[in-house]
Amino acid sequence: MPSSPVDAQLDLAQVSPFLLQTLAEVASSKGVSGERLCLGLGFNVEELQDPARRISYRQAVNMIQRALEALPERGLGLWVGDHNVLGTLGLLGHVLSLCRTLRDAFEVGRRFQHTTGGMTLCNLLEGPEESAIEVECRLPYADVQIFAVEEFFASVLVYNRALIGNAFQPLRFEFTHAAPSYEAEYQRLLGPNLAFGCARNRMLIASHWLDLQLPSHQPVALRQALDLLETVGAPQQQKTGLLESVERAILRDLPEGCQIDKIAADLNMSSRTLRRRLGEQQMTFEALQEKVRRARAMSLLSNPRMPIERIAEALGYSDVRGFRRAFKRWTGQSPSACREETVPAH
Repeated sequence: MPSSPVDAQLDLAQVSPFLLQTLAEVASSKGVSGERLCLGLGFNVEELQDPARRISYRQAVNMIQRALEALPERGLGLWVGDHNVLGTLGLLGHVLSLCRTLRDAFEVGRRFQHTTGGMTLCNLLEGPEESAIEVECRLPYADVQIFAVEEFFASVLVYNRALIGNAFQPLRFEFTHAAPSYEAEYQRLLGPNLAFGCARNRMLIASHWLDLQLPSHQPVALRQALDLLETVGAPQQQKTGLLESVERAILRDLPEGCQIDKIAADLNMSSRTLRRRLGEQQMTFEALQEKVRRARAMSLLSNPRMPIERIAEALGYSDVRGFRRAFKRWTGQSPSACREETVPAH
């Protein structure tokens, strides 16, 4: 694959070991050696127990893809997410349990998501009757994207039920990718209300859940734990906070075309300041836009019902030729050829 500024981002060591630690445990329970999954990656299973350790995106991708090859078409992401407990999140899990409402817990989880892995971006979109938790994988690999989305939603379901009880039930789940051969695992772990080939990856919930007061809420303990989490997470937040904020804004504005002036204003700074702050992290606005477009393109290509022309529009290209040229530059192949490789035949 041709190199680009996007590829350079893969070598940043910003992924916490929480997810990979659980992945090794689940793989081992299925007869796949966790040590074999780590072989040659620069760390072993024991080192994944260190919460201060950081793994590069490239190392994380390699380990996840090895596990998917060893346990193909089985629902590995769902298993990993379902295997989690609030304690898997470390200090963040403790803070979530002390929040006042589920809305507060969602906001804290989004704000400190970088402490749990950092492979996805999530947002809560509130409505009067229904609200949506949207998630997008930040990495441009179709198999890893599906794994990450499965893991995220299975985890969120486990965490919400730990916070407010087993009565919590989403209205439905929507996925951009096609229905997999193991759809029965989705139904077993997420419930029967599923839709595939959608525009976004979303969990829809009744909005009244957001105002439910959590039974373990403790205001004083929450302030203390949140202060500690902010102190512990500050170094990583400084590295990832701005990039994640800009990525979210780019993703939001893709169909209309991303304007740095507008995004900078949304972040209460000038475009010149935004460029300078991105430069301090060896990143440009254009490279970040390309990264988001590339990852979003891989996600939409996994939807077999979405024409290439509509994908180009969703990514903000004025014509499909521009999208095809960009995709060829990113991957060395056409969008159609990539789709044939990644979308399973039924």
